[in-house]
Amino acid sequence: MAVVSALFVGIFGRLFGHRKGAIGAVIGLGLYTVLVGADPAVVRAAIMGGFAIFARQVGRRQQALNTMAFTAALMALHNPQVPWDVGFQLSFAATLGLVLYAQPMQDGFANLLARRMGKSKARKIAAPVGEYVLFTFAAQITTLPIMAYHFGSISWVAFLANPAILPAQPPIMTLGGLTLILGVIWLPLGKMAAPLAWPFVLYTIRAVEFFAGFPSGMIALGDFSLVWVILFFAVLFGLTVGWQPIRTWLAARRENLAQGIAIPVLVVLGVATIFIWRTAFTAPDGLLHLTIFDVGSGDALLLQTPGGNSVLINGGPSAARLSDGLGRRLPPFQKELDWLVVASPRAEQIAALPRTLERFPPKNVLWAGAPSPSREADYLRETLTSLDIQVADALPGQALDLGDGASLTVLTASEHGAVLLLEWDHFRVLLPLGATPEDLEFLQMGRKMGDVSVLLLADQGYAALNPPEWISNLRPQLVLLSVAADDRNGRPDRETLDALGGYSLLRTDQHGWIQIVTDGEQMWVEVEQ
Repeated sequence: MAVVSALFVGIFGRLFGHRKGAIGAVIGLGLYTVLVGADPAVVRAAIMGGFAIFARQVGRRQQALNTMAFTAALMALHNPQVPWDVGFQLSFAATLGLVLYAQPMQDGFANLLARRMGKSKARKIAAPVGEYVLFTFAAQITTLPIMAYHFGSISWVAFLANPAILPAQPPIMTLGGLTLILGVIWLPLGKMAAPLAWPFVLYTIRAVEFFAGFPSGMIALGDFSLVWVILFFAVLFGLTVGWQPIRTWLAARRENLAQGIAIPVLVVLGVATIFIWRTAFTAPDGLLHLTIFDVGSGDALLLQTPGGNSVLINGGPSAARLSDGLGRRLPPFQKELDWLVVASPRAEQIAALPRTLERFPPKNVLWAGAPSPSREADYLRETLTSLDIQVADALPGQALDLGDGASLTVLTASEHGAVLLLEWDHFRVLLPLGATPEDLEFLQMGRKMGDVSVLLLADQGYAALNPPEWISNLRPQLVLLSVAADDRNGRPDRETLDALGGYSLLRTDQHGWIQIVTDGEQMWVEVEQ
């Protein structure tokens, strides 16, 4: 983002002058952030970049730690759930490492070289080594414990891979940003500029593939406790500050010890308050929660029962979106799912699961469909085996007892997957995730089941699996559709949308994630946007 900021400042500054150019650069940063997805890491960089531009205009020196704290506060104020986003944590941790350790490391390396050669030559060598090696090491120091906690493993190869690919990133960002701007102005112009970034992108991909092939590149740590994370940062920051400054600070406040203790006590109480409220908001509330994540053209559903059990059904194609969604919905420190239900083994339905399950392993797995219909299914099976998780085959008529009277029933099961029915009192949700035309016929086009509260459209709204008769016989109060805005198959089909006239329809491509909460009688619906 620093490269993009400099690019915008340079371009708009030349076109409109320093003042107006700065405003244009900030607007450009905002548009760029939206265009690349506006995930927490990008938003953090954009806000800090905007503050840096503003500080330059008013002639003030930017204090990085203050800017970081204010940026984090702004993001948390806008979305109180964002501090639990892994991308948010890693982004701020990496930035903190750069702020605290990057320059001291480079200065220390330069001083070490200066003992053996002249200062001028030492600085020339230290500059690139610092930028491409030491700076990445500084960022990794503060991100390692977070990665260990969330993913249960760390990569030693990253210490080699990051310096290798870092030199190619500024050209990628600069040329990629330029291509993006030109493409917005006129698409053919953007296509003409795109090949300029291609060699650098190709180098990055090949380098990543090379380092990914290193044997035993990942060090498995298992369940890495939060206590170790806190202890790591306590020791790290203690060494950073040093014991002597702490003694000096305490000595200066002995006369008013209560005042000296007040600040850390307030910090501890503030953190405790956040965790308590976070736990309270995600604790079982006696209601059933069904969340449909926005994962693109696939399905990923999280079911949280009145008693607090968690069931993940499929995972969709995007591991980043699925992991982010689970991290926001599950209670703090809960890393296990009670059930994973694979209702369709197609690639777009399960591609996100292997990486996600390393962070959120399930206690039990129910598999509907062929055991090995795709490479993604094989990879998922291998992951489950490596995690020592047993897999049970789904059978027609089988019902999972979710507690408190809630159940998940397998209505049909074939090599393509299963049709599931979620029931709790009078609340009924039909999930034809692995449906085939034969399944619809077997279920008598819905007449065999009667009315349902919620119907999830099959196969992203594919007309052959969502015929008008099927929908009219089920008479759903609410229809859900999980699909990407740019679905490569052009879903949902027009025939399906025409058949939904008069029904309430919510779509992930238009509304983001969708959450349904019910007490078994009534239901309440919340959407992301």
